[in-house]
Amino acid sequence: GDGTTSVVILAGEFLREAKQFVEDGVHPQTIIKAFREACEFAVGHLKKIAVPLGSGESEYERLTKCAQTALNSKLINHEKGFFATMAVDAVNQLDGNMDLELIG
Repeated sequence: GDGTTSVVILAGEFLREAKQFVEDGVHPQTIIKAFREACEFAVGHLKKIAVPLGSGESEYERLTKCAQTALNSKLINHEKGFFATMAVDAVNQLDGNMDLELIG
C-alpha cells in the first residue's frame, strides 16, 4: 500500500512512548524537541541510503512507479497506471522553481 496504516501505527507508538514523559512532568516542548532531533537524525540516515533517481531507470519511470505504489490501496488501484502517469505528467508541467512542499 501507500503506508497509511504504517504511519498511523508509528504515530501511535510515538504517542505511547511520550505519554510516560508527560506523566513524569517533562515539558511537552522538551518532548517535541527530542522528536525533532530524532527526525533530523532519521532523515540524515535516509539521505545516506537513498537511491539516486538516475540509477538505471529514467526519472519519469521511477516517479511513475512511486505514484503507482501510492495508489495501490486506493479505490482507483485498478487504473493506477493511468492515474500515476497523469499525476507525474501534471507535476512535470509545473514551474521548476515551485516549492515541492505545495504538491499534495
